[in-house]
Amino acid sequence: MKTFFILIAITGFCSFAAGQNTKPVQSSKSPKLNVSWGGYAQGNISAVEFKKIVDSAITVKDEKGNKYPITRFRINYIFLSTYKDSESQMVKSVQDLRVFDFYDTPSLTDVWRASIRDNAKKGDTIIINNIIVKLKNGKKTIAPEFKAGLQ
Repeated sequence: MKTFFILIAITGFCSFAAGQNTKPVQSSKSPKLNVSWGGYAQGNISAVEFKKIVDSAITVKDEKGNKYPITRFRINYIFLSTYKDSESQMVKSVQDLRVFDFYDTPSLTDVWRASIRDNAKKGDTIIINNIIVKLKNGKKTIAPEFKAGLQ
């Protein structure tokens, strides 16, 4: 009988303590983010136009036009590379990929900009992903990827 009363007392105390710790749930809806590069959204872009925007910063804005600082992003540059097979002496093509992560900057380095400007051609694909931005409340979130096919 004594055990029964102790069990009831513990259950009552736990229920009371749990009720005291409840806080109203705040909705922390993340803003809808859009990524652009040199004023271009995702899609196709001519290689000539792309060479002009490669010096521009990548920007992330919400639906209200608020801009968010980029703390990290990754570039994936997919292109067709050719080589001469040493055995058959035939020229062959293979899809190649260059990837690099950038931190605390919304722009490519001088080396990357020069390389892309010199080599960008029709058929190449540029993907900017793993874009981490800092929200107004100090938290970080991931923005959608930017993908452009060069025409």
